[in-house]
Amino acid sequence: MVFIAVLGFDFIGASAHAKIVNMATNLAAIIYFSSTGHILFQYAIPMALFNLTGAFFGTKLALLKGNKFVRVFFLIVVFGTILRFAYDALLK
Repeated sequence: MVFIAVLGFDFIGASAHAKIVNMATNLAAIIYFSSTGHILFQYAIPMALFNLTGAFFGTKLALLKGNKFVRVFFLIVVFGTILRFAYDALLK
C-alpha cells in the first residue's frame, strides 16, 4: 500500500516492487536461520516451490489481465482476510 499511496505506483508496479522487498526479507531470513541451523527443510522447500509457482502464474495473469484486474483481485483478497479475522475473533 505504501508503493501505491505514498510513492504513486499503479497496482502492477507496486506488486512488482513488493515482490522485490519480499524476496530481500526472505533472503535475510534464510541467511539468519541457516546460520543458526533452524531451517525445517521438509517445510521450507515445498513452500518455496509453491511460492515460486504462484508468483510465476500470478505475474503472467496480472500482465495478461491488467491493472484493473489486479486492483479488484487485491480488494477481494483483503475482504476475505478481514472476514477470516472476524470469524476467528468472534466465533473461536
